[in-house]
Parts: sequence; structure tokens; C-alpha cells
Amino acid sequence: MAGINALKKELEVYENMREELLKKYRGRVVAIKDGKLIGVYDSEEEAFKDVLEKYGLVPVLIKRVVEREKPEEIPSYTYGLLGVVLTD
Repeated sequence: MAGINALKKELEVYENMREELLKKYRGRVVAIKDGKLIGVYDSEEEAFKDVLEKYGLVPVLIKRVVEREKPEEIPSYTYGLLGVVLTD
């Protein structure tokens, strides 16, 4: 269960800081760990590399600061759903 909730606190912190983040860092990428903003970057890749180097493989929210969230579209073949065979 810890894996599912690993970033819950960070997501809450992001939402609470969202207006301030939009004013200062609109369009940039932020990293939040243990309830604190730990970095601001130009890309998700840059954020991931820096966080991994500094903190190792730990739960960290890496998120682009945008006004409106764009829904992710993931084709069904990503999950193997096209090859599913249903049996009775």
C-alpha cells in the first residue's frame, strides 16, 4: 500500500503551492520530495537525472507546472489489451 500512496503527500503539496508555482515557474518542471520543493528544471529528463544523482531511487514528484492538466492518452496495446483472450 505504501507504493500506491508514495506521492500522495507530494501531490497535495503541489496543489497547495500551485498558484505560487504558476506565478514563478509556469511551464517549467518542479521536483517535490518530503513536502518540499527541491528543484526547478527545464525538462523532466533533467529533473529525473538531478534527483536520481542527489537522492537516489526514492519517491519524488516530478511535474510540469501548467494551468490545465492535459489528459494522457495511452493506447490499449501499451497494457497488452489487444492480445487479451476472454474465456468463460
